[in-house]
Amino acid sequence: MTEDNLFWWIASALVGAGSVPAGLAIVLFTEYVKKRLRPSNGTEIIHLASAPAPTEFVPLISGLARCGIPFKGSELWIFSSDGRYLVKSRGRQWRRTFRNWQKKGLAIKYLLLEDARGRVGEELRRLRVGDGLEVRQLKRCDETQDIACKLETYHPTLFFGANGDKAAWIEGLHRRNSVFAYNVDYVPPRVLHSCQRERERFASCEKDLRFVYENSTPMAFA
Repeated sequence: MTEDNLFWWIASALVGAGSVPAGLAIVLFTEYVKKRLRPSNGTEIIHLASAPAPTEFVPLISGLARCGIPFKGSELWIFSSDGRYLVKSRGRQWRRTFRNWQKKGLAIKYLLLEDARGRVGEELRRLRVGDGLEVRQLKRCDETQDIACKLETYHPTLFFGANGDKAAWIEGLHRRNSVFAYNVDYVPPRVLHSCQRERERFASCEKDLRFVYENSTPMAFA
């Protein structure tokens, strides 16, 4: 059973039991489908004033595969302050998504500002670091102070397709230990193909993330 079918089955059961009015169920399902079917490779930037990443970011990145962009051989570079959202209210969805992407051949480079301690480290270990998932922590020194300040709440995530397509999810404000991001832009591959300004913004984010990668240490989870 697909996730969409499961959602519809649950909604139908609740309506049948009288727990949820039919009108409300239709509204909720319409909103759910609208998010699921957002154009991952559309011709316009999708701007979100606020977004819980699992319900907005995940469908857009997953949708790239449905647009014919292969996950196998592609890379996703994610920056996070502390990775705490992996264990918060929607953490299970995050972890399930990571596993699904790994199975499809998408290599994930997960760059952290802080050490993944406690339960975050435990969940990363269960995600089988080394099997398509690389976790690194930024070294704290004079040379990295500026980038650490810049990326403390400004979090870019970049997709590098095996076929040359690229996409970006750029969070203007993502506070530490929060599942919500604000002032978010999702830039589809078509926009990056056609817009020089967005290609320059992508290149700037890529430069920052590669600097973080080169000035970070791999995190091993025994």
